[in-house]
Amino acid sequence: LSGGNTPIVAYTLFGKSDLLWNRVQLIASDERCLPPDDPERNDKAIPAAIGPRKYTYHRFPAELGPEKAAEAMESVVGELVPFDIVVLGLGEDGHTASLFPGRDLEFDTLVIPVHNSPKPPPDRVSLTPKALSQTQLMVYLVTGAGKREALQKFLNGADIPPNHIPAPEILILCDSAAHLEQD
Repeated sequence: LSGGNTPIVAYTLFGKSDLLWNRVQLIASDERCLPPDDPERNDKAIPAAIGPRKYTYHRFPAELGPEKAAEAMESVVGELVPFDIVVLGLGEDGHTASLFPGRDLEFDTLVIPVHNSPKPPPDRVSLTPKALSQTQLMVYLVTGAGKREALQKFLNGADIPPNHIPAPEILILCDSAAHLEQD
């Protein structure tokens, strides 16, 4: 699951679904290297949005730093793939997870440390295209006029991270502000 502002409403609705929650396992696409109780962490925001359900949330130990967190999560992610569904966002700069344009996207691992992120905080840990592409269904949630250019780049096959994450089915859910040209 992607963090950030866009998917929180969707996760709140997801949390109201009548599922066999004891069979649900969730993991964020990335995590900020912040103290464990920091509200900016995805492992705080995502469970808060979903609510008190009995699912398993696989938390990145990002407070240990990017390298140690990536190393700790490699085997966990290896046991989780293939994912049933991957939900990602799209940043104004075309990033997804903590995979940023202009950076190397070819990795042999499933989880990577990220340094010098253009978005704060600079240190993060992220699933790689190798991990994220191990799904039958990839869903992108894109909202706001600020993401219109990034969405067009994505749809036109530009060299941005989402176009390096293949999946058999890709569904893009966007609002009119992100998709429509404004007069």
